[in-house]
Amino acid sequence: MNLQQEIQEILKTSEINGGKYWSRKDGDIHAPHGYSTIDVLMTLGEMEHKYKDSKITTGAVDFLFEYLDDNGCFKYSPKSSKLPCLTARILAALGRLGYEIDDRIEKSYQYLINSQQNDGGWRCNMVKIGKSPETDASNPGTTLYVLDAFRFRTNSKSEKIKLENGIEFLLKHWETRKPLGPCEFGIGSRFLSIEYPFLRYNLFYYVYVLSQYGKVKNDKRFKDAKNVLIEKTKENKIFPETPHKFWNKYRFAKKNEFSELATKRYLEIVNTK
Repeated sequence: MNLQQEIQEILKTSEINGGKYWSRKDGDIHAPHGYSTIDVLMTLGEMEHKYKDSKITTGAVDFLFEYLDDNGCFKYSPKSSKLPCLTARILAALGRLGYEIDDRIEKSYQYLINSQQNDGGWRCNMVKIGKSPETDASNPGTTLYVLDAFRFRTNSKSEKIKLENGIEFLLKHWETRKPLGPCEFGIGSRFLSIEYPFLRYNLFYYVYVLSQYGKVKNDKRFKDAKNVLIEKTKENKIFPETPHKFWNKYRFAKKNEFSELATKRYLEIVNTK
């Protein structure tokens, strides 16, 4: 199948999890991991599908807004807590899908700006402060999602400074590699294994997002991470090493097989000036 045929196959699965638009029967848009509403919309955006291209994706975007609260935070279920990681992932998905920033989306961006932590990153308050310095730290995964989301917005000078603090937090994590934040995101063998599509905190996703920010251009830590990624390519092509099981059947995510779509993202990294 070509890319458009694969998109159509994915769209046909919109009720596979028991609810509408890839949600579960209980309305959860964050599960099952890898093929939830958020995951699928993110991946369709990566496939360069736009939300107006299909009634299903148009409906799915409208469905997402049912989970937006008055503070600009998206929840994953009616009773879930506020998790900035999910708000950031949804904004990143909407950006890829070509959704233009409106008052609702702008409120979500402001929610993220206002929830930045003192160490420059972002974290979900799943664990109370005081357990340990590492657990008290921001979450590298959440921070990466936030930086990804803000690529789709024109940011003010003061906001750019805040985002640069987030970049610095991630670059420091490349140095320490410690499990940080309430979800204990570290840098180990799983992180260093190429994953595609972009769903989790991973080397490829990390380098891709950071490469979109000029601040990292001459930073040795970024160059080191980029070189690790380059060493994993074959003739400037990406071969996903650990794709999620839900996506492994699609050409762009087959394990150890050439991915044209992932390679396109990789070339964006190496060609960024």
